[in-house]
Amino acid sequence: MSLPDTTFTDSSTVNVPDTVDYYMQGYTVDKDYTWTVNGSSDLPVAASSEQTYEWQSRGGEFITVVYGPGDPIATTSGTNLSTNTIQVDASNDNISPETIEVSTALTDNVSSQISRFGAFSTLTSLAASSDIADVLSQEGASFTLFAPSTAAFAADIDGDDEAEQAGAIGGTPTQAVDDDEDATTSVRAQLLEYHAIKGERLSLTASDLPVTRETVLGPDVTVEGDVSQFNIPATNGVIHKRDAALLPPTALVDFTDRTVPDTTVMQDSTLTVDGSYFPEGGGYIVLHESSATGDIVGNSEYIEGPGIANEVEVPLDKDYSGRSSVTLVAMPHDDNGNETFEPGSDSAYQLNGSPVTDEAVIDVESTD
Repeated sequence: MSLPDTTFTDSSTVNVPDTVDYYMQGYTVDKDYTWTVNGSSDLPVAASSEQTYEWQSRGGEFITVVYGPGDPIATTSGTNLSTNTIQVDASNDNISPETIEVSTALTDNVSSQISRFGAFSTLTSLAASSDIADVLSQEGASFTLFAPSTAAFAADIDGDDEAEQAGAIGGTPTQAVDDDEDATTSVRAQLLEYHAIKGERLSLTASDLPVTRETVLGPDVTVEGDVSQFNIPATNGVIHKRDAALLPPTALVDFTDRTVPDTTVMQDSTLTVDGSYFPEGGGYIVLHESSATGDIVGNSEYIEGPGIANEVEVPLDKDYSGRSSVTLVAMPHDDNGNETFEPGSDSAYQLNGSPVTDEAVIDVESTD
């Protein structure tokens, strides 16, 4: 803006929250004019998320207001949230105050928003590969995502760097589904679903914590104040960054169809279950024949929890080498504390009222 020679008013819209600063800048040739920022002549100059700079140039005066990602420029999802203004005026002239406005607007949904942050690079990749990105892109609902940082997915749960491994879950959860299964039934997808709350109206902000709510996976999650960055807004919800993953209270399992030689389905040979997650207390992967209520035909060694266990070997108690095909059901069971599987004592883990299972058709090829 340049006064008193011309009259100028301008406005524009920016997308928030910004991962970099955005700037509003005004200029006047007469330094007797008074600057105001968002209606206040007490200009913010603190070295924090909102800063103001003034300097003289070419006989005039510049003012630049810097808005960073920490500013409260986005407090309600789905609308143009606020308008920031800088204005110049003088009481001794007949010229109306000149104003520059910048209105904040949200354009990214939860899924798109996490992809903008380097701290969520692993989460972004896992969400895309498991179709959870599509779930979090749904409009018309309001999600609260407790988003684990990349450190939360560190593979080495026993690493020496305690800070780096603070949220480790022991490995990368599997995305092992058959062609006739929905991608969101995998261990990977279900672990991510436990980090999301879906509501019909408002998302949960920092002021709502601590909170206990039902997750997209089903079981309730309780989140205390252990969030490292609050209230990252999106068009369909809000994101809170965590440096540790949230761990579901139930086990999860991936077991896929396959064709194997008959030598691998003889009694005492082993079949590999693609992947699993066990909560604290651990347990076993148990194979049932034909259905979840069928005979037990094998169980793994004790698997410690909480954490990921991939490519779990399960010895078979039955010989299937003479069969052309068999259906087996992998079912995680808990442990009663002695780390020895006891069918009558170590019960199946439950999810939403039913045992956690994954079925695989094993086609057997003769090596004769």
